[in-house]
Amino acid sequence: MKLKFLLFPALLAILGLTSINTLHAQSAEIIKPKATFNPKTDDKLKEIPEPQTLSWQKNKSWGDKLFDQGRIFNGLRYYEEAVNKNPQANYLFQKMADGYFALRNYWAANKYYKMLVEMDTAKHNNYYAQYQYALTDKYIGNYEKAKLGFELFNRNTQNVHDKEIEEQRKKADRESLGCDLGIKLRDDKTFKEVKAVHLDSSVNHANTDYAPVLTDPITLVYSSWVSDSVILIGKKEKYATFSRIYKSTKTPNGWSKAEPVPGEINKISYHVGNTAFAADGKTMYYTQCLQDDDQRIRCNICKSLLGDSGWVAGIKLDASINAPGATNTEPAFGKNEAGENVLYFVSDRNKDKGLDLFYAKVNGDGSLGKAQLASNAINSDGDEMTPVYDFQTNTLYFSSNGRVGIGGLDVYKTKAVNGNWSEPENLGLPVNSSVDDYDYFWSEKDGLGFVVSNRPGGYGLKAETYCSDDIYQVYKYRIYLGVKGKLLTADSNLLVTNQIVTLYDAKTGTALKTVNSKDGSYFFDLETDKSYKVSAAREGFFTASQTFSTEGKDKSDTMTYTLSLKKMEKNKAYSLNNIYYEYDKFDLTPPSKAVLDTLYEILKENPNIVIELSSHTDGKGAEKYNLDLSQKRAESCVNYLVNEKGIPKERMVAKGYGKSVP
Repeated sequence: MKLKFLLFPALLAILGLTSINTLHAQSAEIIKPKATFNPKTDDKLKEIPEPQTLSWQKNKSWGDKLFDQGRIFNGLRYYEEAVNKNPQANYLFQKMADGYFALRNYWAANKYYKMLVEMDTAKHNNYYAQYQYALTDKYIGNYEKAKLGFELFNRNTQNVHDKEIEEQRKKADRESLGCDLGIKLRDDKTFKEVKAVHLDSSVNHANTDYAPVLTDPITLVYSSWVSDSVILIGKKEKYATFSRIYKSTKTPNGWSKAEPVPGEINKISYHVGNTAFAADGKTMYYTQCLQDDDQRIRCNICKSLLGDSGWVAGIKLDASINAPGATNTEPAFGKNEAGENVLYFVSDRNKDKGLDLFYAKVNGDGSLGKAQLASNAINSDGDEMTPVYDFQTNTLYFSSNGRVGIGGLDVYKTKAVNGNWSEPENLGLPVNSSVDDYDYFWSEKDGLGFVVSNRPGGYGLKAETYCSDDIYQVYKYRIYLGVKGKLLTADSNLLVTNQIVTLYDAKTGTALKTVNSKDGSYFFDLETDKSYKVSAAREGFFTASQTFSTEGKDKSDTMTYTLSLKKMEKNKAYSLNNIYYEYDKFDLTPPSKAVLDTLYEILKENPNIVIELSSHTDGKGAEKYNLDLSQKRAESCVNYLVNEKGIPKERMVAKGYGKSVP
């Protein structure tokens, strides 16, 4: 069976922001959605009957008609009812699965792809459904299950010699590696200093909000598709409301209610968004998009200047930047790998290559040079988009679905090293998720950033990931950890003053910090996700120590431990309880070794002491026999501490007393 690529424009395709590449079985009907829609108002475009009033055949007919019009949400209502009335019409599962996938309702799509796979248990040749089932499992975050699904797809297609399927096997391998990465990041419980918080309705709306940038430390400029309702003009569908550019101000109570930026930009009959501001703050590049009578969206980059009453209507850049017939979008100022000032942007001008990053040099007078394709170190065989450059750290951020990632679109970063871009690094959680994450903006000097995502928790209209991409604020979250305590004598609980206290790395034994406790107390600052030991050694006393860990801590905390120094008395016997042997034997058992480990810690922390390690027996048996047995048992303890724990042999004397000393 041959597979075909099918391009589903998501809601953001209106501004050339994203695309979802999927496969489609040759026998299945190809869906060609042409426009976005509002599930609350779309039915009012024309008089259409309620699905419950129609036969299953009529429901199928209406579903087909609405899908052809690009009205997928409404079409799915009729397909659902058709299957409810005729469960044998399971060939509609393909349409329903693809429709929900196009809407990014991955839970519903996963349900129907699963049905398609289960219907194919005999021949296992619905390769498309197998792949999509695994892909939706990944997007839901079921990484282990998704990995098995990609492996099944590769196993079932290993003898299929078709170029497109061979390419898809490579993608399945990449997606499987993405599942491994997702599992690793998900299960990593170490402290994450980066947090991502969903912004409230002052900024986000029920539809898509995107392209956030800080123009200064307190001003957020972003783009928003406040309403995506569609109206009929004759037989053509047109958008009633356009994408617009907004701004919000940071206040002590959060971000203010967003308002359209002043000027002419938001008054023209185009969709506008994706702003990039020159250093002077008076020049703005942005994306301007127009829908033609066939509902195709084409975007171009324009330049606007700040006038007395706001931003004036922009001027379209020349054909070097705005390639005719292509979408050209998402401008962003930055530097290329050679350190030159450039304007990055995204275009699909290279046929069959998807979206790629391009750049044009910024000349001294502010004009732009000829557009060039960015390095292959950045562009992949998938889509690259939403470039953002942080001048403080000289870091280029972008999103891609052509690399190993934990979701659909993941955010990556790269830096120029000796004139070449470093290997792009996945930003991981929480910047990325199991779905689409893009438009990442980070300002090192402000310690603040943003990311756009359709992850669960947003203002989606229907399903959690459906139809709404929201802005999340990203910031570095610091916690402060410490350990403190007092130094006391074990017998009298008196403060021990003028005492050296040392903080160690418990895993390596390396001394990290030392303080001289003059008043009988100590304090150390700590780091997250580490194991420590605090120790106080004093002549004539056993070393007092305490091990602890900061692993898993995500809030500021100061731990408290009292160190009790016990006076060391020469020639005094200390008992090691619970060291047992099997009858008539002297081999150490595992529980006995665990007890000896406590003695090892004492010897390690008190390197100047020498001990006699003695062993005894009960009163049964001959005296010489018991004496020999106890000597062997004492020697087995010493040998363990020498051979397995590394204590010098000269620090221990093995002595067997048999039954002479009960």
